[in-house]
Amino acid sequence: MPLDPNDVTGVCDYMNDPSMADHMRFIAERLAGAELESDVTLVDITETHGLFSITKDGVSREVPITWPYPVTNRGEMKSALFALMDKAMLG
Repeated sequence: MPLDPNDVTGVCDYMNDPSMADHMRFIAERLAGAELESDVTLVDITETHGLFSITKDGVSREVPITWPYPVTNRGEMKSALFALMDKAMLG
């Protein structure tokens, strides 16, 4: 069953808020090999991964980061993102 597009947009908007920028960079640095001080946005969410756009010095790339478990709804999307933060902190 596909994810609700409104949920995907809502979670992406929440994570792309400027107040979350440090969290997004940390996740991308630790789990996707982003360079320090890259700009990171969450551009899409699927059941299996979040798709992150990483930009440094005008060069962008999109990187999927696999969730620790499949997501089916908005609550699971948020939980999976914070699980990625835990994974990034714990290594």
